[in-house]
Amino acid sequence: MSAFLLCFAAWSAMALGMDRHHEDAAGREGAARHLQQLRRAGWLLLLLSLWLAAHPAGGVPASLGVTAWAVALSVAAVAVTATVTWQPRSTPLLAGVALVAGIAAWAWGW
Repeated sequence: MSAFLLCFAAWSAMALGMDRHHEDAAGREGAARHLQQLRRAGWLLLLLSLWLAAHPAGGVPASLGVTAWAVALSVAAVAVTATVTWQPRSTPLLAGVALVAGIAAWAWGW
């Protein structure tokens, strides 16, 4: 669960780091520095989610964690694409909720 939520937040940050999607979501153009920071944050969240998946709790092999991460990565990409396409204004809010929920899910071992 935490892998999907963190991947969703990461893909959302990367999407919002693009001129077109940022303008659709925020209603204005983003500064180049801000867009770059969003893209970097997205990559860092993807790396964090991969690291967490490679170190699963409960004696689960790392290979299964990384496989589950790859599935979560793909499903999250489709979910973000749908959100950015049909509800662009809600993308920043959903990304923030997904980030907080993903960290909480990881902390509680979900």
